[in-house]
Amino acid sequence: MLKKLSLAALIAMGSMSVASATPLTEAIKGVDLSGMIRVRFYNYNKKDANDYNRWRTSSDFKFTIPVSEELKLVYKIGVEGNVYSDDDSINGDKTNVDPNPGENLVFLKYSANGVNVMAGKIPVATSVTGKGHGEARGTGAIATFKASDSLTVAGVWINALKSADAFDSKSGYVTYGLDGNGDVNLSDTKKHVKGVPGKVPNDIYAVAALFNVDMVKGNVWYYHATNAIKNLYTVSVDITPIKGIDVHADYASGKLDEDNAKTKTYFNVSAKTNVDAFSVLAGYAKTDKDEGVVALDGDSPIANVLPVDQKYAIANLTDTSAIYAKAGYSIDDKTNVYLAYAGINDKTVNDADSAEIVLGGSYKYTKKMKFSALYSMFNDKSTANKDVNELKLEAKYSF
Repeated sequence: MLKKLSLAALIAMGSMSVASATPLTEAIKGVDLSGMIRVRFYNYNKKDANDYNRWRTSSDFKFTIPVSEELKLVYKIGVEGNVYSDDDSINGDKTNVDPNPGENLVFLKYSANGVNVMAGKIPVATSVTGKGHGEARGTGAIATFKASDSLTVAGVWINALKSADAFDSKSGYVTYGLDGNGDVNLSDTKKHVKGVPGKVPNDIYAVAALFNVDMVKGNVWYYHATNAIKNLYTVSVDITPIKGIDVHADYASGKLDEDNAKTKTYFNVSAKTNVDAFSVLAGYAKTDKDEGVVALDGDSPIANVLPVDQKYAIANLTDTSAIYAKAGYSIDDKTNVYLAYAGINDKTVNDADSAEIVLGGSYKYTKKMKFSALYSMFNDKSTANKDVNELKLEAKYSF
């Protein structure tokens, strides 16, 4: 049949295809582009081990396409690359120089009369999941309704979740006993909730209330994950009793969906003050003696509270407490320096305490370009002796 088509017919078909295409100037009209491009360099100096470098490149491009006044189509692509290398050509991993895209989100966004809905493959930002580049994402829907100026309610249904470090993506089970970097605790044992191998928990459901009344604002969340988490509650509150002083508190309580599971609790409280160019933060966090999960991600708002870089969360650890502090000084509108400390007391393992000190700073080169640097000294007092000094340099362009 194809052989019988005349040249004129083929040309006509090509003309119809071109005629149906949209000129580039029309296609991009009204499209909003946002995102970031970031380059990071790390040098790790481990006790009784070779130093090694890490080059980490990240980028996000988010296109928001208006369909109507209320409806938008959002497409986001994120790329992440890591290159590890040291002086040993055998152990130096230099293969991931050209990374593959790490994120590919496509979803509908509807806003009208106080109602906001995201549906499709979406970013999943909650009190127990992280947000931003490389953080929690999944398929499902998130809806919010602004009931009044002081109250917003939300509902979440996630059919599949990715990049939440409490979920073991290979076994599909919930893993707990995680440290701040999503690794298992010092006993080096993984514990799992029953689940379906090869899959994350079947569905995750959540409801929330976000409030803002006078000097108090905060949020309350309830979660249930089929075949994984029976129930999980979180409460976060910010109070400004007097001008210049902010008090923050988090509380979480969760019970796993397994036989004889106990209820695990966690709390964090901190206070921050700003005086002229100085800022000071101090806080205390603690978990109880029961095992379980109160945060699906170490980078989530309720977990990522320690102002350091190597071990910044204890929410899913057992019988562990942390004290932390941070002092900052703004040299001018563009330049800031700070000193931070976190001390962790883990009572589940003998001599498992650790401490981390961070000296850092940042400089806003332009409104969109920012440079930052830090030096972290992590001292592990356990018998494993995992002392690590880390140098981190970063350049980030946001648009």
